[in-house]
Amino acid sequence: MKEQEFCNWAPPGVMKEQFTEENYRPTRADGRFERSLGFVMDYLRRMRPKLGFEQVSCAEEFGPWREKVKAKLRELLRMREELVVEFKLLSEEPRDGYTLCRYEFYPEPGLVIPILVLVPDCARQPGAKVPAVICSPGSAAGLNSLAGEPDRCFNRYRKRNKQAWFYAQAGMVGVAIENPATAFNSEPEIEYGQVQTRFFSLLAMTGRNYQGFVTEQRLMVVEFLKRLPFVDAKRIAVSGLSLGCGGVLYAALMSDDIAAAVYNDFVCSALIRTISTTDTATGPTLASARIASNEWFDIQPDLMAALAPKPLLLDEGGPWKGHLDKIVQAYGYSGHPENLQITYYPKYADPSSRIHDHEDLREMRGLTPGQYLEYANVDASQHSFHSEVAVPWLMRRFYGHDDMSSKLRAAIEEAVAEECWKPK
Repeated sequence: MKEQEFCNWAPPGVMKEQFTEENYRPTRADGRFERSLGFVMDYLRRMRPKLGFEQVSCAEEFGPWREKVKAKLRELLRMREELVVEFKLLSEEPRDGYTLCRYEFYPEPGLVIPILVLVPDCARQPGAKVPAVICSPGSAAGLNSLAGEPDRCFNRYRKRNKQAWFYAQAGMVGVAIENPATAFNSEPEIEYGQVQTRFFSLLAMTGRNYQGFVTEQRLMVVEFLKRLPFVDAKRIAVSGLSLGCGGVLYAALMSDDIAAAVYNDFVCSALIRTISTTDTATGPTLASARIASNEWFDIQPDLMAALAPKPLLLDEGGPWKGHLDKIVQAYGYSGHPENLQITYYPKYADPSSRIHDHEDLREMRGLTPGQYLEYANVDASQHSFHSEVAVPWLMRRFYGHDDMSSKLRAAIEEAVAEECWKPK
C-alpha cells in the first residue's frame, strides 16, 4: 500500500485548527484505528465506570455503594492525613456588621495560605454559636473578591460573587480562601490560566493532584473552625463557584463535619462532555478535574449521588439524563429527597425551555463546545454566584427560616441586576 503523503505543519491559518467528528472515526474497513486520537476517544466512549451509580438498583444497595465510592475517592485524591495545622491571626478590621479577620495557615513545610474570616457582630455576643461557610471563588478571582474587598483580579461579577460577604450578612461566619495558583497565589504579569495549568502539571510530577491538594486545605479550615468558640461545629457548610466547586464536592464527601454544600456550577460529567464534543473547551476548571477517576466513577454525577443524604444545592442545573437523574434517584434511595434542591439558570427555569432533557448526551457525537452548553442547559453569560438562591437555601437549612434583613435583601437584588463586566 502506498504511504499517504501529508504535511502536519503549516503557518497558522493554513491548516485546519479545529477537530471534527471525522478525526475520531476509524479509517480502515476492519474498524481498527491507524491514528491515536480516534483510538483513545473510542476507548473513552466504551468505558463504563466500575463504581458508577448504575451499579445501584435499590435503596438497600445505596449505602454500601456510597462507602465504596468514598474509599476509592480518598485513594485517588492522594490526600495526606495531617489536617490539624497552625493558623495565625494577622489583623482584625471592623466593617459594617462584621469584623474582617486576616489569617494565614501553613498546610505543609514551605507553604503559606492566606484566608479572610468575616465574623458577624452576632457571633460576638456572649455564648453565641453561629454557622460558618467556607467559600471558594471561580478560576480568576481571589479571596478579596469573596469578602467584598478591593480586588484587582479579573471578576466578571464583582457584586454577585462576594460569597463570604453575603453569608456574613446572614449571620454566618464567612471564610474566603483562594484556589491554588490564583490571585494572591499566582504569578505577577503572567496570565492566570497559564500559571494554573503549569501548576497542575508540576504538582502531578510530585505524585499528587490538584483536587486532593485543594481538599486537604479545605478540611484544615474545617478543623480550624471547629476550634473557634463562636462557631457551631454542627453547622459548617462549603460553598464554591466554578473552579472552586472542586473543593466543595470533594470536601463534602470526605468530611462528616460538613453539614451542607452549595455547588454553584452546572452538573457536568467530564467523561460525557469529552466524548460528545469534537473539541472540548480547555481551561483550568476542566484540567483540574483530572484525577484518573473515569475507571471508577463519573465526575461529577456519581460523586454528587454519593453525597446523599447530605443537604446539597445545585443552583445552575445541568443535563438531565446521566446527570441530574442519577442525583435525584440517589437522594430518593437515601430517604431524604428534600435535602436536594436543583435550580436552573433563569433562561432555563421553565421546564419547556429545557428541550434537550430527553436526549442522552452520552450518545451524542460531534457537538461543538457551544452546542454542548446548550444541550446542558447552560447560560454561560450568567455564570456567577447566585446569592438569591444560595443564601435563603442555607438559612433555611441552618435557621429554619429565610427572614433576611432589609440590607441583605437589597444587596441581593442589586447583585442580581448587575451587568457582566467586560474589559474595554
